[in-house]
Amino acid sequence: MKSRKAIVPINIENPDKKINDFLYPKLTNDGASFFRVSNEKEWKYGMVVLKGGGVTENDLFAKIVDAKTKIESVDKLLETLKVYLEKVKEFSIGNIVYVESSNNNEGFVLKKHANRPNIKRNNKLP
Repeated sequence: MKSRKAIVPINIENPDKKINDFLYPKLTNDGASFFRVSNEKEWKYGMVVLKGGGVTENDLFAKIVDAKTKIESVDKLLETLKVYLEKVKEFSIGNIVYVESSNNNEGFVLKKHANRPNIKRNNKLP
């Protein structure tokens, strides 16, 4: 399943700071959380962006494996990533989202925190 939308990390306190990475939901005994693909760092919020060529669950899985992240169940992770990319499609570009645990079959839900980040723009003309 290919999605043209993906979720990238965003720091709510400093939304201008660019972080070149993707987020994915990880289900643990403590619940569901976002984690960065490249370094397995837990993250609170993500922003929905347009990914040029699109992204598949296999693309995300390959990046997770390349980062040498320990994977308990390959099949479960691939299914989680597939469901995750389907859920991302429900949001608009620029939405700030977070992940929560849920009693549904997937074990998580994505929820909108804000329509877009509060970024200060310099609109002065030369």
